[in-house]
Parts: sequence; C-alpha cells; structure tokens
Amino acid sequence: MKKGWYGNIPLLGLILSLLACGCGYRAETEDGTDPYEDVTAMEETPVVEYAVPQMNANVLADREGYAVTEKKKAAVRGAKLPEEFRVIDAESGEVVYQGRISDVNQGADKNFETGWADFSGLTREGNFYLECDVIGRSYDFRLSSDYYRELFEENCRLAAEECEDGTLSAAAALDVLAAVEWYGEIFPDENADQEPDILESLKLWIAHREASGVEQKEEALYAAILAKFSYRYQAYDREYATDCLKRASTVFGQIQTAVCKDADVFLALTELYRATGRNTYKKQLQEYEDFFAQDGGFLDETGYLYGVMTYIATRQPVEMEMCQIFMEKLMDRAEEISNRCEGMIHPVTGRNNGPEELLKLSVEVSCVNYVMNIYQYTSISEEMLHYLMGQNPESVNFYEQTGERSQYLLLLAQLTANVPDVQQPVPVS
Repeated sequence: MKKGWYGNIPLLGLILSLLACGCGYRAETEDGTDPYEDVTAMEETPVVEYAVPQMNANVLADREGYAVTEKKKAAVRGAKLPEEFRVIDAESGEVVYQGRISDVNQGADKNFETGWADFSGLTREGNFYLECDVIGRSYDFRLSSDYYRELFEENCRLAAEECEDGTLSAAAALDVLAAVEWYGEIFPDENADQEPDILESLKLWIAHREASGVEQKEEALYAAILAKFSYRYQAYDREYATDCLKRASTVFGQIQTAVCKDADVFLALTELYRATGRNTYKKQLQEYEDFFAQDGGFLDETGYLYGVMTYIATRQPVEMEMCQIFMEKLMDRAEEISNRCEGMIHPVTGRNNGPEELLKLSVEVSCVNYVMNIYQYTSISEEMLHYLMGQNPESVNFYEQTGERSQYLLLLAQLTANVPDVQQPVPVS
C-alpha cells in the first residue's frame, strides 16, 4: 500500500485498526529495530508487592467483655496521651461514661506513654467501645451482670459437644473433671436430676475412648481420669462408677512393669489410692517423697499439680511430711506467680511465652485459690483472662483462637464461683 494510506480513512477507523492489532502489533524505529524488544507483555492485573504495616489498637480492652459488678479498665498507649476517655454505646453512639486517664507512665523505649482508663463506675449492660482523642478507640466489648456465668456455660456446652463426638483431649478431660470436683454446684443441670450434665457427656467420652483404644503414652493419664471420674460419679450411679474404677485399676496394672515414676503415674496413684484406699498404692506414693523434697519445680507438670491436689484432699491416711511439702510448694508457687504477674500480663509491655503458658499458670492459680480462697488470686485470674481475651500488646483475642475452649473451663469456673451474681444491674443516668 502507498505511504499515507492511513490518512485517507476516518479517525475512528484508525483507532479500531490499532486495537485489532493486539499483541501482534510491532512498532519500529527509523533504523528498523524494535524499541520494545526487551519488554514482556503486561499483566492483566498489576502485581503490587509490599508489606502491610501491622496496625495495633492503642486502646486495649478485653474484646469479650467485663462483669458489670467488677473492676473494669482498659490500657491506653500513645506518643502523648490525652487527659480523658469516653465509653460509647456501640449501637446508639451515645456517650455513656467519661473519665480521666490515670497512672500515666513513659514506655520502655521512651517513645510512648501508657496509662489506664478505669470505667468501673459504668454498670449498664450492653455493647460498648472506649475511645480517646488522638489515639483512637478500642474494639467493641460487652458488659453483663452475669458475664462469667455466661462464658462458663458456653464452655460447658462446647466441652459437652467435644465429649460427645470424642474429640476432647485427655488433658482437657482432666481439667473438666477438676472443675466438676471443685465447683460442681455451678455446673448446668438442665434435666434437674441433681447430676451435672457434663458428667453424662463424660460417660460418652469414656465410651469413645474404650471403642477406639488408648494410646500407650496416655495409659497412665487415662487410668487417672477413670479413677477420678468414678470417685465423683459414685453418688449418681455406683455400679457404673465401680466399673470405671475396675477398668482404671486394670489399665494401670498393665503399665506398672513398663514405666518409671513420672507425673501421670503419680496422678494415677493418687486417684486410685483415694478411690480404693489400697495399701499398695499408698506405698508407691511414699516412694516419691525424696523426689519431692529435692525437686522444687515439680508443680510445673500438670500431673504432679493435680495429683498433689488429690493427695491433700483425700480422706485416706496420708504422710504428713509429704502434705507439708505440698502445701509449702503450693504457697511458694502462688507467691512466685503473683510476683511475676504484672510483668507477664501488662497489656502494653507484657512478656510471656504465649497463651499456652498463661493457661497453664491459670490452672496453678486456680488450684492454690481453691485451697486458700484468697481474693488476690481471684484478681490475678481475672487479669489473666482479660489479657488472653484481647487486653494484650497486639489486641489478639486468644480465647477465640484456642483450639479447645475447655482449657478455660477451670479458670471460668473459679471466677463464676467467686464473683457474686447481680440480679439487677444499676442503670447509669
């Protein structure tokens, strides 16, 4: 074609012809080379790679909520803190409470300040959030007069479901049984037969375990659970409880020649001794005395901790020297946790090894508090729960993310039993 042919067609035709060329169209320079020789085809959707900076809330509250009758406070942080905070009704947008930020301190790296927003005076039920000028707002949370009981009963339902489908772990089953043993009166009894519903669910869990078999590494723990269950269940069905105890003795007898002394074996011995009073179990327990006298950290293992609790509570004859060692170690452990608590679970600067460690420590605090019922330890348990539920440096609700909510059951049972119910919350004018 002659040069200048494009000039003889309408502009629209030129545009259409260029579009029709698509990826096959190649432009040339005056010397005949391709100026786009090294250019690859464009992505249909541009790929933009960059790191999104982590955005953490500067107002750190328990993302689940608080009991209206208890102390309620959130941590605040920022380069420069304002003097006041406001609590807002999440549904209406109404300001329902105002207060001053207290205990302002400079952060560890000197680049920010930390303080507390105490809104304990707010006793209205509902959903709220807390906000401050400049630094922002918290996640929503709820206030309820029966807050701990509601959480506790939710966990009971979830634990029952895990029992019934066989997914509850043996360790969690032990936690559930400890909670039932110590706080049985607060567990739901929907059919009013004077038996906590969770015990019926545990019977189904035992049936699952018997049908699927018990792993060798869990045989001692399983024997302990059966013996503990039988001791509690004899008040409701003595025949079934006796069958469980016989099965516990059989399982434990099968492993006696193959195991050495460890935490789960000690736990099984304490439960079997309490349930049967047999001298053979008593003698095996006495063999642990030197170990306990020399090892100051044995309470770190859950089997020893729960075994100690059973041993000091049994009505069978016990060695008073061992009981004295146990009580001294429990007291020392409680004091240690109390001293470490502020550094571990401070909402802004807390340092710990994650939710697993805190849940384990909460069990230790619950054990000591059951023995001594000291307000200080109830308060520590509350602070641990608030930290796990979002009042932490990253505002993460570990309670939502934890695989087994039953791990929280003993902690919530303790708080439910020790925090008084309030039938009528006081409205805020």
